[in-house]
Amino acid sequence: MNSSSDRIGRYAGTPREIGRAVGLELGPRLGENIGRYIRERPRRPDALDLGALRRGALPWLRTLPQHFQDELEGLAEGASLPLQRVAEWNYVESCVDDGCSGFVGRLGPHAWVARNNDMFAPDAWGYATIREVTGRIPTLSFGQEGDVFTATGVNRDRLWLHHQALPTSDAPRPGRPHLNGWVLLTDMLETCSTIGDVEARLGEVDRDEGMLLFAVDGKSDEFAILECACSRVARRAPTGPWLVGANHACALGRTAPADSSQSRHTRMEAMATDLYAREARVDLPADLIAILADDQVERRGQDFSTVYANVGCPATGELWFTFGGHPAASRGEWLPIAWPW
Repeated sequence: MNSSSDRIGRYAGTPREIGRAVGLELGPRLGENIGRYIRERPRRPDALDLGALRRGALPWLRTLPQHFQDELEGLAEGASLPLQRVAEWNYVESCVDDGCSGFVGRLGPHAWVARNNDMFAPDAWGYATIREVTGRIPTLSFGQEGDVFTATGVNRDRLWLHHQALPTSDAPRPGRPHLNGWVLLTDMLETCSTIGDVEARLGEVDRDEGMLLFAVDGKSDEFAILECACSRVARRAPTGPWLVGANHACALGRTAPADSSQSRHTRMEAMATDLYAREARVDLPADLIAILADDQVERRGQDFSTVYANVGCPATGELWFTFGGHPAASRGEWLPIAWPW
């Protein structure tokens, strides 16, 4: 196992400068990692159309905001990789599904958040990146080595965002800008300071898929789950001091959830109810890790499992992350991360 210092990168500069620095640092390892991830990411033979992936990757990249195009071009240049290959690595997330589980709530004076990211290719995950892009809010994000985009992160303004897959049947509205969820989340981390900023941005840009978006503002301890279809957003109102979510909507019009999503949601509700019944004796972060590591919440399949997990309090800057190991919540290497600012 690498030490946590081997799994945390810190970069500053323009998007292209940051991309190039990451590419130079990773070198040939980036190409090897991309090849392995694309091979292992979809486990069913029919889960990924490689021809469609290759045809769609570069056109998709050219739809991204220019600063992200610059960073991906810098990454490819630094690692001496074709831009096509870097585009495929990012575009593959559009072609296959995933799932996750999350908790958010006030414990003591502050709001805390906990999440499992359930995915394929578990050995590819367990890295953290501090990115200080010129003219944008610095961020700490979690995912793969060399990632530009993230599904989990916090910024210097103590805004935490993470999203989980959310099935939806609608589509982006004609004539409106739209982005993949992980691209939009990364952009919001770099531009938003409050949950109100996030909601305003969601009103401006549609999504290419649904996402269950957890948001915590550590400055005010406000928290929310925003259920985002491609063209609609609903804020899930808390019935108490906490909320949990898996991979189905509650406020955005109820649909029959997948059995796994409903069972994880129900189990987290039961564990959260117990946690708050003994709130005076809560042990943090251990009790939140226990929810994530529960055998009815954590995903433990041979191919599909919880690949990383997080617990954090944005108000105090207390952050824990699994630096490798899987299933991550129960067997990963849980270590604290020092607040970087």
